Amino acid sequence: MTFGAEIWGPPLIAAGASWLSGKGQAKKETAMQKTQRKLVDQLIASLSGNGPFSDLFQKDEGAFQKSFVEPAQNMFRNQIAPQIQQQYIAGGQQRGTGLDDTLTRAGVDLDSLLNQHMYQFQQDAMNRKQGGINAILGAGSGAPNETTGTQNALSGFGGYLTSPDFANQFKDYFKKPNSAPFERKGFES
Repeated sequence: MTFGAEIWGPPLIAAGASWLSGKGQAKKETAMQKTQRKLVDQLIASLSGNGPFSDLFQKDEGAFQKSFVEPAQNMFRNQIAPQIQQQYIAGGQQRGTGLDDTLTRAGVDLDSLLNQHMYQFQQDAMNRKQGGINAILGAGSGAPNETTGTQNALSGFGGYLTSPDFANQFKDYFKKPNSAPFERKGFES
């Protein structure tokens, strides 16, 4: 009589071999994981303004003033306002409420335009910061870690249990009639 060695033997051998093949392997950080970890650390520091990429996430209002506000104000003072004055002078209205109203409206329009661009500038900085956070949170862990011996053993065992060979051996085990009664020495039936 057998005790299921033909059924349980192969999966146990496969599971044991899988377990032994994964035994003794220490989990090491791969080069890609190390690089990713350092980059994520730098990005996190940059979000608060301290890292090497902080200029990507911060809004520099001084730079905005110099690159956008001052040129727009200079253009208004040196080109737009004189053009408006020339139109009124050509029409014979050198000084009057019409000229003052038009210049005031043009100045208010310029301020409104500058405010819109400043808001967009701030929104862009916030979007870059949010994109950095999303990239950090969505970053994978790099190359996958190696599996443990137990995971290998369970995988091998599970693979065998779902195989057709196991199903056939399991059916055959229960089909075989028990031809010889169980005999123990010293006892007679």
